[in-house]
Amino acid sequence: MVLAGGRPDPLLTGGPLPKAFAPIRGRLMVQFVLDALRAADGVGRIVIVGPPAMPSAVAAYAHAMVPDQGRLLENVEAGLGGLAADAYALVAAADLPLLTARGVTVFLAAARALRADIAYGIVGRADVMRACPGARKTFVRLPDGVFTGGSLVLLRRAAFDRVRPLLAGAIAARKRPWDLARLFGLRTLAELATGRLRIASLEARVAHITGVRVRAVVCPEPEIALDVDRPEDLALMAQRLEAREAASCAPGAAGARP
Repeated sequence: MVLAGGRPDPLLTGGPLPKAFAPIRGRLMVQFVLDALRAADGVGRIVIVGPPAMPSAVAAYAHAMVPDQGRLLENVEAGLGGLAADAYALVAAADLPLLTARGVTVFLAAARALRADIAYGIVGRADVMRACPGARKTFVRLPDGVFTGGSLVLLRRAAFDRVRPLLAGAIAARKRPWDLARLFGLRTLAELATGRLRIASLEARVAHITGVRVRAVVCPEPEIALDVDRPEDLALMAQRLEAREAASCAPGAAGARP
């Protein structure tokens, strides 16, 4: 499932479409994500959640198209559609222009190995800075390392239904610490604020609240976290794509990864 909805972003798209449709190196940003998914091992049907006026160049990738519902969780629910309770879906953001089939395949293999209900990608700071030194990302320091969130999630349909109330509460309370404390517990929030919260402790807390086994996938492929929010992000991603293309065309560069 590719989440290509959201409010119009004229700064990136130059028109009334969401940022997924921003032009980058002669293509639409979402097309890079769709190419990566279509070529990755283990991806079957592709469902795109986006605006009703979907450009034909994007619609051609989809086995199904779902109208944008206006909000993140509603879009995920709509995209899951009639999926069976025990079936899994890979949910991907549409603003990952550096995403490759390799990145998707590596994430999926690691996520499946965890045998979790929900597996979400995180990337270490060193990997992000190695791949894209100018990237502006928010990192969280934990005893396990310094990480930023990725934009790939593998989830079981029934698990999403169970954690949705917690996710909705967390989104609503993200700027209100005491409301977050009521959701996750004051100790968990204090450990996060002081850098003492371990990944396993947060996973255990979510399991206790929801009964769902949620696991983090520490992914070495930084492209799963290199998303676009601002025009300067888009310009940086265009530079990285140009460098990648130049490296792939260099003599003796077959199979090389910049």
